[in-house]
Amino acid sequence: MAGVSLLTVMVAVPAIGGSAVHAQGELTDLRSTVDPTDGASGRATGVRRPGQTVVVLNIQGIDQAAVGRTFGAHVHIGPCTINNGGAALGHYNHGGGISSDTEVWLDFTVTAGGTGHSTAIVPFDIPEDAAASIVVHELPTDPSTGLAGARIACIGIGF
Repeated sequence: MAGVSLLTVMVAVPAIGGSAVHAQGELTDLRSTVDPTDGASGRATGVRRPGQTVVVLNIQGIDQAAVGRTFGAHVHIGPCTINNGGAALGHYNHGGGISSDTEVWLDFTVTAGGTGHSTAIVPFDIPEDAAASIVVHELPTDPSTGLAGARIACIGIGF
């Protein structure tokens, strides 16, 4: 899209004892209806360290009609599959209840430039091959249930 730029959020994360995963490209559309993320692209980075994971999500090309709107986004255990949000399965959960301390929540608000950015630092390391995607949901995350509405887009990132 002309005139759209990607703002990269930098997070200082020492690499000692850790590993990183990266993904970049057009978001997978998880449903056949039109929504503000159609045609958007993103970049995601996950850094695993003993006892901690840092995940950074940057999305560009979101429809201008969504400026100011907040979307939920979470790390999921299943893959991105076109028109099949259910294939992403459930949120990665590090045991226990549902909260931002047991799951990776990456809610973002769309900027005037049609971008969304989020960083989550969680108190657990996601084991290798335990998660496969970041799913964008149509609503902000409800902190009492972890729900965020329908699954609309996805970026595959193999943790």
